[in-house]
Amino acid sequence: MGGSDTGPRRDRRTTRTRDRLQEVALELFVRQGFSHTTLQDIADRLGVTRAAVYYHFATKADLIRSLVQPAVDDVDAFLTEAARRDLAPRELLERFFDLTYTHRLIFLALTSDPTGLADADAEDWVPRLAAQFQLLLAGPEPSERQRIRAVMAANGLSRSATLLTDIPYEQLRAETVDAAMDLLAAPEPSGPILD
Repeated sequence: MGGSDTGPRRDRRTTRTRDRLQEVALELFVRQGFSHTTLQDIADRLGVTRAAVYYHFATKADLIRSLVQPAVDDVDAFLTEAARRDLAPRELLERFFDLTYTHRLIFLALTSDPTGLADADAEDWVPRLAAQFQLLLAGPEPSERQRIRAVMAANGLSRSATLLTDIPYEQLRAETVDAAMDLLAAPEPSGPILD
């Protein structure tokens, strides 16, 4: 009887410890960067041994991957769905804002120190996102200006959702999406990009 009570309690405790490790690691990664945060820093902050950290994550790259991969997976799934459903630009941008805001801490850490993408084996992710947004927001044969605006709209929206969290969420979402839509809708001047 005692053994059956111990198992679930240990599982919950193990899950809580792992969640707490990720929470503290993310906080340190945002503040110090991926490259300047060690597993010992995380252990010290939690008041546990480094062996306790290694029990949950064999390497720092494993820990980083556990934080980055859910955001990568969520954004990739969203963009796949957006392409399949042929979402209108406003809905695409609103939903991307929501998703970015949900994962804002990991995106903030990656903005400050992009080495986390290499640790998570996701180095090609940002160029892939840019290509997908070009296609979704500017179509299959966009002009150079349309390509630039699509990337700026998506990237600017992502940065606003990540960095401007002191602005109330609804206001930030509405104004960010409106600004991205204005950028996409701006008339295309004649002539080459650089004169």
